Amino acid sequence: MNKTAWITFLISLVILCLLIPGCGKKQSEESAGINWISDIDQGLALAADNGKPVMVDFMATWCPPCHKMEDSTFSNPKVIKLAEKFVTVRIDVDEQGEIANQYNGNASKYGGVGIPNILFMRGDGKTIAHPVGYKNPDKFLALMDSVLQVIRQ
Repeated sequence: MNKTAWITFLISLVILCLLIPGCGKKQSEESAGINWISDIDQGLALAADNGKPVMVDFMATWCPPCHKMEDSTFSNPKVIKLAEKFVTVRIDVDEQGEIANQYNGNASKYGGVGIPNILFMRGDGKTIAHPVGYKNPDKFLALMDSVLQVIRQ
């Protein structure tokens, strides 16, 4: 293989890897994140059974602030660890629009409060907090801690 063909091949591999989700990540990196479920009713039942609060992430694949939350906040090791004290539910507002509407978690283009937004609830469905917009890891950790304090009272 000549030098030009070799360079073209390497560049093609790099571009392909950038296009494939998870390419180049170790298995442990992929499995070390927050364990999201996509059924809010199941989440509420688990929360009621386990005495944990529910953390619902309303998001969309086209939403840049949602990607920022995923890349910086939800991938933060401290956030991941603290999320174990919650039942974590992720709702894609495009795929589960009725659920998003029911819990006022929809994107503003659909008449909702905007995304990303996180709904914190008790297992009985009572709202504890419902912040809207991007939160950096430190602010999000403080928010999670405050929700856990409410649950302990």
